[in-house]
Amino acid sequence: MFDAHRFPYAGSFTSRVSSFSQLHQRRVAPCRYKLYLQRLQRATSLVDQSPPLLNTKTQGGFNILQQDARSFLDRTNENVRLLLNLAKIKRTGGVIDSMDAPPLVPQTALPLMLQRLDLVEHQNLLLGRRLMRIQGRKRATTQRKWPKRPSLTSTAGCPSVMTNRSVLAESEVFTKYNGWDLQLPSENSELMRLLRPRIVLHFGLMDGRPLGQVVVQLYTEAAPLVVLQFVRTCLSQRSHEFAVRRIFPHLWLEGYLLSSCKNPARDMPSLKDPMEFDTRVVNQGRFGCVLSCAKEYCVRGFPGGAINFSISFKPLPVAKGQRVGFGRVIRGDKVIEAMEAHGTKNGKISRPLLITHCEVL
Repeated sequence: MFDAHRFPYAGSFTSRVSSFSQLHQRRVAPCRYKLYLQRLQRATSLVDQSPPLLNTKTQGGFNILQQDARSFLDRTNENVRLLLNLAKIKRTGGVIDSMDAPPLVPQTALPLMLQRLDLVEHQNLLLGRRLMRIQGRKRATTQRKWPKRPSLTSTAGCPSVMTNRSVLAESEVFTKYNGWDLQLPSENSELMRLLRPRIVLHFGLMDGRPLGQVVVQLYTEAAPLVVLQFVRTCLSQRSHEFAVRRIFPHLWLEGYLLSSCKNPARDMPSLKDPMEFDTRVVNQGRFGCVLSCAKEYCVRGFPGGAINFSISFKPLPVAKGQRVGFGRVIRGDKVIEAMEAHGTKNGKISRPLLITHCEVL
């Protein structure tokens, strides 16, 4: 018979079972941990944690610009409709979209034209009757001389212009040259051409479009050297020596005339020296479109030999005695008024101007 007490065990049965379970747990624990990690990786959240999608068009405000443009167009259309309705109210006398309103009948000017035609025929009939009653009269031996009416384009209104050539020959203009060895023409027509030369200046834009021509009446007794330089330049048709530099609206147009005499004679007077002048020839406080230069230049000479002249847009009473008027525009004053629009308050020209051609009448 087997006796258990005879064979002693190293340990009890319970201790062996516990040691075996511990070893088993040590083996199984890493596997469970790996499975746990795998389950964590495959786990999904029931709550949506993705970042929200932002509309860049909304955040940048581009749709607001479109809305503003649309609102502006709608407001413009509303204003146009309002103006149309107001015009219709004024035209229809306050009736808008009325079905009972009478239709508008277009009026014609034919009855009024026929009435005016009948009136003209009646006046012509009366005039014909008066002409038929006129009887011839004998012409009297002594005719009454009526004073000549000055034309609008002539310069007879200027006190310095003398229309009578005999009076011009006997005036004080030539008496001051009696002591000089000058050969003056004997005919009055030649004296007029000598004392009253006329030049023509053609103005235009830099792009080639013409503005018109201006006829200028020059007065030799006002500034002889200045007038002589103008006549020389226009006789040789050197229009490139003229330059329009500045335009002051409601004041004047300022220009330059460059001297082309490179080697002048010794006995020829220079524009750089003092010269003869008379400020009483042209009344600048009474007339506009007057060519003038500063009195200081005539007293001391023009710097550099270039004539600085101006054409006034209106009468300038303040320039009386301060500037020497040696010419006046007698034809083409509308061209001068048109050039006034190309100037600014500081004198800068908005569109460049130039003199394309010049000549002497």
